[in-house]
Amino acid sequence: MKKILYIIIANIITISTIAQNVEFTQANFPTDKNGLKTALSNIKSGNKIFNDALSGIEYTYALNYYLQAQQFNPNNAELNYKIAKCYYESGNTQKAYRYGETAYKLNPQINYEVLLYTAGAYQSRMEFDSAIALYRAYAANSATSAKEKDMATKRIAECERGKNMIRYEYNCFIDNLGNVVNGDFDEYGPVITMDNSSIYFTSRREGKKIKMADDGKYYENVYKSQINDKGDFEAPVRVLALCNKKHVAVQAISKDGNNVIVYQPTNGGDLYESAWKNGKFQKPKKMSNKINTRYHETSASYSITGDTLYFCSEKEGGYGNHDIYMSVRDAKGKWGTAQNLGIVINTADDEISVYAHPDGTLYFCSNGHETMGGIDIFFSKMENGQWTAPQNIGYPINTPDDDVYFVVTQDGKFAYYASDKAEGYGGQDLYKITLLGPQKLFALYMDNDWLVPSDLLEEESAQAMAIEKEKITIVKGVILDADTKLPVYANIELSDVEENELLATFTSDSISGEYLLSLPSGKNYAVAVKATGYLFHSENFNIPDTADDQEIVQVIYMERIAVNKAIVLKNIFFDHNKTTLRAASLIEIENIYKLLTENPNLCIEISGHTDNVGSAAYNKKLSLGRAKAVVDALVKKGIDPSRLTSAGYGFDKPIASNKTPEGRQLNRRTEFKVTKM
Repeated sequence: MKKILYIIIANIITISTIAQNVEFTQANFPTDKNGLKTALSNIKSGNKIFNDALSGIEYTYALNYYLQAQQFNPNNAELNYKIAKCYYESGNTQKAYRYGETAYKLNPQINYEVLLYTAGAYQSRMEFDSAIALYRAYAANSATSAKEKDMATKRIAECERGKNMIRYEYNCFIDNLGNVVNGDFDEYGPVITMDNSSIYFTSRREGKKIKMADDGKYYENVYKSQINDKGDFEAPVRVLALCNKKHVAVQAISKDGNNVIVYQPTNGGDLYESAWKNGKFQKPKKMSNKINTRYHETSASYSITGDTLYFCSEKEGGYGNHDIYMSVRDAKGKWGTAQNLGIVINTADDEISVYAHPDGTLYFCSNGHETMGGIDIFFSKMENGQWTAPQNIGYPINTPDDDVYFVVTQDGKFAYYASDKAEGYGGQDLYKITLLGPQKLFALYMDNDWLVPSDLLEEESAQAMAIEKEKITIVKGVILDADTKLPVYANIELSDVEENELLATFTSDSISGEYLLSLPSGKNYAVAVKATGYLFHSENFNIPDTADDQEIVQVIYMERIAVNKAIVLKNIFFDHNKTTLRAASLIEIENIYKLLTENPNLCIEISGHTDNVGSAAYNKKLSLGRAKAVVDALVKKGIDPSRLTSAGYGFDKPIASNKTPEGRQLNRRTEFKVTKM
C-alpha cells in the first residue's frame, strides 16, 4: 500500500513540475515596472490583513488585493496559496481547491496546507485515489495538528465511501434550470408550491435598489418563477413584499400557499413569517421566541398539516453546531417550546436545510453523517415514535461538494436543489432532478447506508429494502358565492372522519378565492368550508392506501344564510339500510351545531333522500328515520327541538340520474334547509 501511495504522489509531483513558479521580481517583468509595483503594493496590503485575519470577512478583504496581483502574475505559488486559504476560510471551498491545486503544481513545498487544498480538488473531481494519497501526506506532515489529522482521516473515509457510492449510481436526470432562472450570481433555497405551479428561491443577483453586502456580493432577495403548462420556468420576479434593504432568504411555504417563512440576519439570524392577504404577502413578522433565540436559526419546513415546524438552530444545548428542532402549534395558534430531534438525526457537526415531505419523510443536509464529501442529503422517517437511521440519498444527487436545499415535489417525481457545479452559470445554480421510478428512489444498500438502484444489487450479496412512498391527493380550486359567482374568503377545516380529529385549518385566497389541500392516502377526510354570512359547505374524500397520486379540481359554491337555502351534508354516514348514525358523522353534527349556536334565530329542516332502489314506501321510511337520527343528535347536544324539523323524501327529489351507480350514490344523501331566520 505504501508503494502505491508513493507512486501516486510521485505522479502528482511530476505533473506539478510542468508549471513554472514565477516570482514577483524585476528580472521576471523587465518591461512592466509600473505593473509590478502595483502588484507588489497589492500583495503588501493583502498581507497586512492576511497575517492577522481571524474571520472569513477579513480573509475576503485580503482576497480583493491578492486577486488584483494575481491578474498581473497568475503563476506565483505563494500568492495562489494565499488566495486558496482566503477562499477556504471564507467558505468558498471550490475556488480554494482550484487555486490550491495551482499553487501545488507550481511548488509542492510552498506550504503544507496546499496538500489539503489539492486533495480537496481531487476529491471534488472524484479522483479519489489521488485525493487519498494527498490527505495521507497532509496528515503525515509534521506541521499538521491533531485536529487537522482527524479532519484528514474523515476526508479519507469520505473518499473511500465515494468510491463505493459511484459504483451504484442512482437512476435520475439532473438538469440545470437554465439561464431564465439562473445567472452569474448565486441562486439557492428552492421552495416549490404544493401544486408544482411556482418556485420561490433566493438569489444574490444585481437589481434595482439592491446594494452590495460586506462580502462583496449583492444582498439576498426572494424571487418567484411561474411554471407554465409545458413545464418551463418563466422569468423570475422579485417578491418585493418579502424583501427589504438587507438579506432576506426564503425558507418554506405552507402547503396551502398562504404562509411563507423567510430568514433575516437579525439577532444572530432569525425566522420571520408572512401571511398572504389581500392578494399579496404581508410584511414578514418575527416568529415566536420559542423558535428564535439569540443564536442562528435558519432553514424551516412546515408539516403537511401546518401545525408542526421543523427548523435548524445552533443554540446551546444541542449535539453539535446546527441541529434540527421541531415546534408544535397549539389550538390557539401559538408555537410550543422547540424540541431537539435527537441524536439519531443530529451530530456533532452541522445538520441544515431541512424539508418535511407530505409523505412523512424528513430530508435534511448534513456533514456529520456518512457523506462522500462536503454536505450531503439524507432522509429519515418516523416509525413507531422513533426516527429511522438517516440514509444518504446517493450519487449523483450527492457529490463530494456541498449539496443543499433539497426539496421533493408532492408526487415524488421531481426534486430541486442548489449546487455549485462547474458547468453552471455562476455561483450556486438551481437544478431539477427527475427521479426515475419510486422503486429506485428508496432502494437501500443496507451494508453501507446509501441508496442504490435495486436492479444493480442482483450480483451483490446484500439485500435491498424498499421504503414505500405515500401517495398524495391534491385538491384545489376556487370558492365562489353561489349567487354572484364572486370569490369568497373562507376558512377550510380538514378533519379525520374515523378519528373525529381536526387535522388542520386553511384559508382560501382573500382576493381570488383559490384554495389548495394536500391529502396523504390512507384516511377518510371531512372538509368543512366556512365563511361569515354563509352556510357551511362540506366535502368528503375517502382516500384508501392504494390510491395513486391524483389531482382534484373543484369549484365550491357557498350559499348565503337565507330562507329556503339548502346544503348537502356529505359527512353524515349510515350503515346499509340502517337509520343509526355512524360515529364518523360526529364531525358534521358538530358543524351543524356550531352554525345553529352562532345563529340563534335560525331554524332548519333536516331531510333524508334515497335512490330509487326498493319501494317508495320503504325509502320514505328509511329517509325519514335517518333525518330524525340527525335531529336527535342535535337535540342531545342542546339545540332547542322547536328549531328543528325532519322530513323523509325517499327518491322524490333526485339530484342526479338513478340510471348509474354514481348518480344513485349522489341521490343517497342528507340535507338541511333554512326554514326560518
